[in-house]
Amino acid sequence: MSSLIDGTRSRPASARPGRGRTGGGRAGGGRPAPNPDLARKLLTVAFRPSGLTMLLIAAVVVVTLVSASSDLTGTFGAIATTWLVIHQVPATVSGVQLGVLPLLPTAVMMWVVARRCASTAVHTDSRDDTLRLVGAAIAGPLTITAIALAVVADASAAIPLSSPNTLAAFGWVAGIHLIAASVGVAAAHWDRVVAEIPPWASAAVRPATAASAALLAAGAVAVVVSLLVSWSTVGDLLARGNGFVGVLGLTVLSLLYLPNLVVGAAAVMTGSTADFGNVSISVFGNIGGDLPPLPLLGAIPEGVAGGIWPVLLIVPAAVGVMLGRDCARRIPGQDSVLAVLTAAAGAGVVMALLALAAGGDLGQFGTVEVLWWGFGLLTFAWLGLFGTVSALIAMWFSHRGHMRDEVAPPASEPARASEPELEITAAATPEEADENIGEVLAQESAVVVTKVVEAEIVEESGEPVPVVTEEIVEIEVVDAEVVAAPETDPAAGPETESEPETDLPSKPQESSD
Repeated sequence: MSSLIDGTRSRPASARPGRGRTGGGRAGGGRPAPNPDLARKLLTVAFRPSGLTMLLIAAVVVVTLVSASSDLTGTFGAIATTWLVIHQVPATVSGVQLGVLPLLPTAVMMWVVARRCASTAVHTDSRDDTLRLVGAAIAGPLTITAIALAVVADASAAIPLSSPNTLAAFGWVAGIHLIAASVGVAAAHWDRVVAEIPPWASAAVRPATAASAALLAAGAVAVVVSLLVSWSTVGDLLARGNGFVGVLGLTVLSLLYLPNLVVGAAAVMTGSTADFGNVSISVFGNIGGDLPPLPLLGAIPEGVAGGIWPVLLIVPAAVGVMLGRDCARRIPGQDSVLAVLTAAAGAGVVMALLALAAGGDLGQFGTVEVLWWGFGLLTFAWLGLFGTVSALIAMWFSHRGHMRDEVAPPASEPARASEPELEITAAATPEEADENIGEVLAQESAVVVTKVVEAEIVEESGEPVPVVTEEIVEIEVVDAEVVAAPETDPAAGPETESEPETDLPSKPQESSD
């Protein structure tokens, strides 16, 4: 890390021989240029993912043309068009615009770009290097896009292929790679990002991601169930492939468009409507019509439907409850509500962008679309409403638990039943006190006298007699052998040596008058 930072630090102009005061080692006239190691990494980010994508596209196009027994006349035009299609740029073939493009290749490419940017961002510590990294991740694909547009324009003279809108092409490519590069850099410098945003905003990132994934997963489950229910229709559409190659092509095409149908199913679950030309799908009822002969579309119900379909609205409500619970766990107090609203807004934006990318024109079949802004607003409403209620309930339970802990008294240590206490009060003579202690000593435990109150001497009939006015003895019982009470000899007088060791003052010596 330090070597990279030192490498990007510029030296004074006087220390660089053969250079003027303007300094040739600075980029943009005021910022230090990246060191050679970082420059190589930036070139890798700019062209490696795009180069690998072009090689894969070329292989797929050549195999497809050869399998279809077609000549290789428009190979370069097909490769360039496929590059644009992967970036969601509409293609026009024989005057028919194809705007409904598969999301799966785009998602895979964005994941590769994000991974590459994240691994390179670890070696960038300054803001300038991070901006250079994001710029390189965008500049490389834009360069290839410019070449692809030129190739398509040249190939349109030999094959029925029209050039797309140049501004739309550059906009889609730049936007897709900007999102992927930003996600990768943010993942690599997440600690720095968290330090620059409010806590409730950082706490909303993971719940928003989980909520978006949950909605898409519910849509995927719905699509799979519909395919299993309509498996006979799907099988009939696959049989139209007329051979292994045709069936394989329809299967691959269905898999590529599977994320598009998943987004439409997720939109339907939130209460929105998905349109496939004349066909309209909603939880409140379907309108039937003609569909393209794609096996994947066999999952769409035929005719007018309804009945218990509105029960699917439970899905976004349950996802909202999960969102509120996650936000309440990550940040306490009222900030959890702000985190819920932020996460709901983020999930709504993601769903709206996916719906925008999943739709488009489909030639003679009309327009395939999900009302993208309606899908985004409904997602925000479901997640925001039920997420806020869930967060408030979690906050109320948490506050109630804290109040119970504050009101409840501290638990006291239970007394041990095996430790009896002995209290000796108002003993007339020390012999009576000895008898009481002897009773305890006669038990199956050893005792230790821990506290005794003082005694005083009172003269009666001319002789001093020790009298215990108040005496409290606390007994601690420990495991030991049985100790019997000592026997005393009446003729020997008061017992002194056999008394237990206590803090009692010694008995006064008898004195003659």
